[in-house]
Amino acid sequence: MAIKTGQQHQTERSASLVGESEQLGPQRSIVLIRHGTTSWNVEKKYLGHTDIALLPDANEELAMLREQCRDLAWDAVYCSDLLRCRQTLAHIAPQAASEVKLDRRLRENDFGQWEGLTYEQLKHNPIYRSWIDHPQEVTPPGGEAWSSFAERIDSFLDEHICSMDDVRLPQSNPHRTLIVTHGGVIRYMLSRLLDGVGFWDTHVIPGQAIQVHLQKQGRRWLGRRVSFPSIGL
Repeated sequence: MAIKTGQQHQTERSASLVGESEQLGPQRSIVLIRHGTTSWNVEKKYLGHTDIALLPDANEELAMLREQCRDLAWDAVYCSDLLRCRQTLAHIAPQAASEVKLDRRLRENDFGQWEGLTYEQLKHNPIYRSWIDHPQEVTPPGGEAWSSFAERIDSFLDEHICSMDDVRLPQSNPHRTLIVTHGGVIRYMLSRLLDGVGFWDTHVIPGQAIQVHLQKQGRRWLGRRVSFPSIGL
């Protein structure tokens, strides 16, 4: 599977693979973690830029993930600047607190006037119905357009994942990156990192970790989803 550039992802839904004869290059291991559960997640309310905390039992919810991350070392750590993601990182990888880079581009989509509302409250709204059917064409009132959402995540990926200088990356052991963010962001990232994967093809629950292994082949990064934690991570 071949990683897609931001422009390719917007205009081409699938990318051709690089010829197998091309030499394999540096490797990257990306671990994407969705924040833990909030009260709005439980109540099935739309939660985008509204900055609320995790539930009080977050320590118990994230205990297994914390154990899985306990002995892992990271070459780079990025986190959404919203509280629920910062709290999740503090629970699962406190050792990374000093090296984390907070980035607003990793925020969830902004649902505008629909923040804090549920499907039941919105289902008879014609604009909402149109957004459900065509999210790339309809913007929530006072919210963020799909193009803006995609552009900021593309910007992050192109800066920190897709365009890293190969000279700085190891040829044997993979460069390890931890990203703590939101469900919509993870779906979009996977649709770029994994060929043939669409935005709605991935279901990610609060507190879940998804790992992607990337390897350079020719001028492209080839991506595949692997189990987390994996042997040798």
